[in-house]
Amino acid sequence: MSLDSHSATPDEPVAYESIGLRADWSERIVTVVATSIGVLIVALIAVLMGMV
Repeated sequence: MSLDSHSATPDEPVAYESIGLRADWSERIVTVVATSIGVLIVALIAVLMGMV
């Protein structure tokens, strides 16, 4: 019984385009806007809790 002990990382890195991880500009803009709104909501909750 032989164990297959190949490396977890390939010799040549796989390009993001070939595995589908390339983000379009519209997706990046939506991600930035959504993250900004989330941070704003958390900050607003923290301010409101400090006022009470």
